[in-house]
This record gives sequence, structure tokens and C-alpha cells, in this order.
Amino acid sequence: MARGEWHQQHWKIVEDIARPQREVVERLGKLASAQIADSMGRHGVVHYGIKPLCHDMRVAGPAVTVLTRPGDALFVQKAIEICREGDVVVIDASGYRDVAALGERLAYYFQRKGISGIVCDGAIRDSQGIAGLGLAVFSRGVCIKIFGSEGPGAINVPVQCGGVVVNPGDVVIGDRDGVVVVPREDSPRIAELAEKHLAGELERVRQIEDGQSMEVVYGVDTKIGKWM
Repeated sequence: MARGEWHQQHWKIVEDIARPQREVVERLGKLASAQIADSMGRHGVVHYGIKPLCHDMRVAGPAVTVLTRPGDALFVQKAIEICREGDVVVIDASGYRDVAALGERLAYYFQRKGISGIVCDGAIRDSQGIAGLGLAVFSRGVCIKIFGSEGPGAINVPVQCGGVVVNPGDVVIGDRDGVVVVPREDSPRIAELAEKHLAGELERVRQIEDGQSMEVVYGVDTKIGKWM
């Protein structure tokens, strides 16, 4: 990349960010990604191709964002110094699946900081080693190739992850279904609404188990009748 040819966000590093209340993150972390997405009108859902390395991996925490050129690890390395316990490192690597943004060694260093996990809109490598660490890692794919550590990049600036804008401090929740991003300032309301949605789901299950019909509980026939 020629000298001076970079975006205005490049080389920007923000160390102090506003994070949501821990209690709100814990509440959201107990809920399924789908329940949270439903509470936001199905918005905030990242591309379905970003999935956990292992099916049982879950992640929930405030976002520390990393903007990087695909295959370049410089600002991923720098983020290790900046992230805190419980954070989710969100890497915007432009969605490239044919070059990796991090591997086992960097994942290990992140794990030592006590982060909740990593969500990479791009590829990772050393998948077997990362799985062995037990750190929750989500990505678009796995690829051996990596370019190096030259930059440019940025830390804690607005990024995109699977088509969703992620701001530093937003709450990121991921499970087997995928990843959803909750705006930090709206996270208390979404936590409350998602809990209500779950309670409603469980109540409908109870009604069905008590012998109520799908029509009574869900109004299935009434909805179909509107089209007949």
C-alpha cells in the first residue's frame, strides 16, 4: 500500500471505551441469540456464514473492535493490550475467507486476558489448537494463509461484521445459531424484552402441554383463514 493511501480511520487506537453494565451483559448472555434478535425486530444479526469453531461455543460481552486488512495481524496483536476481561474482540477483516486474521498463538494471548471470545469477519487458522484452548471463536472460515503484520488498521472504531455495524462497547452475543449485536445504549431494554419473549414462549409450551390446541395458543387457523 502506497504511503498516504489509507482510510481516515486507519492508525486510530482508542484505549478507553464505554461498556454496558455487567449485569445487563450477564442477562443477555443467558438468552439465545435468536430470542435477542427477535427482540430487535430481527435486526443486528450478522451474516449466517459467521459461525462458532465448535458447536458448543458461546460468547457474550462488550465489543472491542479491530479494523484490519485481510490477512494482516498487526492491529489484532495491538488489541491484546487493550481488551479487558469479559470483552468480545470483533475483527473486521472484510469477510475474506482465503486468508487468516489470527491463529492459535494470538488466540492464546487473548485468552490470557480473560476475554469472552472473538468474532472474526474473515478467516482464522490453527483451528485444532484454538479449539483445544476452549476460547469461543467465531469466523467465516478456516484458512492456512496469512500475510503478516504490517497494517494499516484501527482499534475501537466503528466496524462492520457480517453486514452489521458494530460500535465499541456494543453487546455481542453468539451461539450455535450465529451472532447478534445489541447497541450498548439500548442493551437494558433489549435484555428486558428478550426475557419477556422467553417467558411468553415457555408459557405457550405449558399451554400446549396442558392440552390446548395450536389454534387457541397461536391462532393458526385464524391466521390461515385471512387468506382464504
